[in-house]
Amino acid sequence: MKTSLKIVGFVTALLLGAFLLAQAQAETQAAPSPAKTPPAKAAPAAKAPAPDKNVVARIGNRVITIADFNKIMGFYEPEQRKMIEKNPQAKPTLLWQTVQGIVLADLARQKGFDKKPDIKGQMELITNNFLAFQYLQREVISKVTVSEKEAKAYYDKNTDLFKSPEQVKARHILIQVPKDVSEEDKKKLKEKTEGLLKQIQGGEDFAKLAEANSDDPGTKTKGGDLGFFSKGAMVPAFEQAAFALKPGELSGIVESDFGFHIIKVDEKKDAVVESYESIKDKVKKQALREKQETRVTEFVEKALKDAKVMINPEALMETK
Repeated sequence: MKTSLKIVGFVTALLLGAFLLAQAQAETQAAPSPAKTPPAKAAPAAKAPAPDKNVVARIGNRVITIADFNKIMGFYEPEQRKMIEKNPQAKPTLLWQTVQGIVLADLARQKGFDKKPDIKGQMELITNNFLAFQYLQREVISKVTVSEKEAKAYYDKNTDLFKSPEQVKARHILIQVPKDVSEEDKKKLKEKTEGLLKQIQGGEDFAKLAEANSDDPGTKTKGGDLGFFSKGAMVPAFEQAAFALKPGELSGIVESDFGFHIIKVDEKKDAVVESYESIKDKVKKQALREKQETRVTEFVEKALKDAKVMINPEALMETK
């Protein structure tokens, strides 16, 4: 239920823009009218004032201060703020987005876009969604907690969610087969693969042959080593062959969309349930997330019931 950075950035830019516009209008109304002010004699040129370190941007005679920018930062979720703080370019980017939002929103207001019925309707929709999100975030989600006892109970009930899958550590030699290859050339490539297989079966070093012959650039320099992988990570034919082998065993020639493979399995890891102590922070976060989702669903359902909401989707289907 997190709002994207782009949406929040745009909305907050407009919010700040409205604030700064109102501030500027108030200053303009308080100042003497230029028409009533007699022209003054030209004064000697003065030195430009030193830049104010508290001002991060100017838009005409309006300013955005560090305090204004920090308010914008406060609109973000804690995790999003951490991401922004870690990225040196994030704050300048956010500042530029804010300034652009203010300038473009000013132009839109000057053209009366904020008075157009269709745009007012869209603005109302955006406002409703934003208010709904903030209300749920502050009144429901933020008030949900998970105790240590609840987290452990969640772990005991959902051990399958915390199971480390079966993994295999393998290496391979790939002889690539181009998609537009002729049958004759494909036959030659297969014969090359068969020759390499015989060399390995005869005692040749798999890693050295992989370095010298494999067409896989990602593993060639590592002796064909693929590291550990679980099911679903490789193409079906390769995966089936690799998981069928025992440590130390060598496959026959395996054909995939990439070409011909020779696979050797170095090691295997059985599927195991990770201990609660080793992943309890992860368990607590997952339990909290599910509990929050449940509370939100319950809250929304009650709110809709209390509001006596009636939905008639069939009418939409009839509309052309």
